[in-house]
Amino acid sequence: MPFANLLEKLRDRVVHRSQIGKRKLDRSAVRRRLDESRRILGERFLALARAGRVEVPAELSRYADAVRGLEEELQAIDRRLEELRNEHPGHHQPSTT
Repeated sequence: MPFANLLEKLRDRVVHRSQIGKRKLDRSAVRRRLDESRRILGERFLALARAGRVEVPAELSRYADAVRGLEEELQAIDRRLEELRNEHPGHHQPSTT
C-alpha cells in the first residue's frame, strides 16, 4: 500500500472519529437541555398542583409524594446543619455547595 493511500485512510479515520465525537457532544448537550426542561416542567406542574390549579393524576401521585418527602427531608437536613453551625459560631466555614 503506497504511503499516500495510508495517509488518506488515516485521515478518513480521524475525520470519522471526530464526527462521532462531535455527535456524542451534541447528544450530551441536548440531553442536558432535555433533563433541565423536564425538571422545570415537573417543578411547575407541582407548583400548580399545590396551588389547586391542576390535579395530580393517580398514576403520578406516588412521584409527587416522593418529591414532597424528599423536599421535607432536605429541609430537615438544612435545619440540622444550621443547628450544628450555630453550636460553634466561631468555627463556621462557608458552604461550598
